[in-house]
Amino acid sequence: MSNDTPSILLIDDDSDVLQAYSELLQREGHSVCTCNDPTQALVLLQNEWPGIVVCDVCMPDISGMVLLEKLMTIDTSLPILMITGHGDVPMAVEAVKKGAYDFLQKPVNPEQLLMLIEKALKERSAYMEQKKWRRSQFNQHLIGDSSWIRQTRQRLETLAETALPVCFYGEPGTGRTLAAQYLHQFSSRRDSPLINQTLSANSTQLLEEWVKAAEGGTLLLKNIEHLTLENQRYLLQQQERPQDRSFRLVVISQTPLAELAAAQKLTAELYYLFSLTHIECLPLSQRPGDIEPIFNHYLTLTCKRLNRQPPLLGKAFMKRLMTRIWPGNIIELVNAAELAAVGVLMLEDSANLQVMDANSTPLDERVESYERQIIIDALNIYKGRINDVVDYFQIPRKKLYLRMKKYGIDKMDFRYEKKAGRGKKEEE
Repeated sequence: MSNDTPSILLIDDDSDVLQAYSELLQREGHSVCTCNDPTQALVLLQNEWPGIVVCDVCMPDISGMVLLEKLMTIDTSLPILMITGHGDVPMAVEAVKKGAYDFLQKPVNPEQLLMLIEKALKERSAYMEQKKWRRSQFNQHLIGDSSWIRQTRQRLETLAETALPVCFYGEPGTGRTLAAQYLHQFSSRRDSPLINQTLSANSTQLLEEWVKAAEGGTLLLKNIEHLTLENQRYLLQQQERPQDRSFRLVVISQTPLAELAAAQKLTAELYYLFSLTHIECLPLSQRPGDIEPIFNHYLTLTCKRLNRQPPLLGKAFMKRLMTRIWPGNIIELVNAAELAAVGVLMLEDSANLQVMDANSTPLDERVESYERQIIIDALNIYKGRINDVVDYFQIPRKKLYLRMKKYGIDKMDFRYEKKAGRGKKEEE
């Protein structure tokens, strides 16, 4: 069966019934595949098949109920329409509880059958389109070629279809917050609020207000180890019954939750809430294969944003990039890519950037021109945020301001909200 064309798989041990159903559906323009041996259905169907199944309940070898359970292990979202005799109605109701799309009672009303099939096919098509879009988004935003990033993309794609609580843990800068944001952004909750709160030992925890604000959306809590015992119990109460969850809970920690529970910073009950949905975000030192793709991705994005030609980077530069220790992980690597885009990297790498001026200019003028340009480029990268520029250059704030005054550089010229921002006090 084609993976591109939605189809209907008919399963019944009675060949005459199969032929009658098949002729009816084909007259309506449907693509149909018949199967009179339920044991072969598991061979015919594959994960993410775009069609639906119409299956009889009473069959030899494998009953419709057993087949339903096996098909649900392949694809829990597969629409399976069960057909049952009058005496099998309680069994069919039980089948719906176990995941069947719906059931029809024999003798089957053709109009009712066609109506249910049209509805199931439409829903299946919409689901597959949504799944395809979600996968493309995770592939586009979670950059890398390592086995870890591939597995994480697949896992997040699956979790995005659920409302399960999720925990991301690992070193700072490993993409924990981004992964959490993408999980919300590419889920069915994306049009509802994402409430992002960072906890600290002395912070005020207005948990009930945050939960109310996150209704229908996602509540993201960073540093879960700082949650008070009272608030841990409140969260558990809000999340322990899946049918009562009004928001999705996502937490971020630097420490594995098992260690927090062992240190009695997390209740055992709250730990078990995440026991099957905790994701470790690995540092770049453990996935070096992702360094170059991430760097190139953000280098390209920055060049497009600044309308610049991408710099020509030599093999020696890329080798140093791959072997360098990145204590800040992805955040540090992204900053390096943005600075490389404007030619502002370590001096030992400057020979690999195509930024040389062939004109003969006195040395002092060249130095001043270079100094002025790297200040402008850094202000561009950090959008006029003086604190970030000072940290990058590792110089006193006063010294930076003197250089900017010398070259007639105004930090407000690098803010997106230039006019509105002039009347506001700069956030230090």
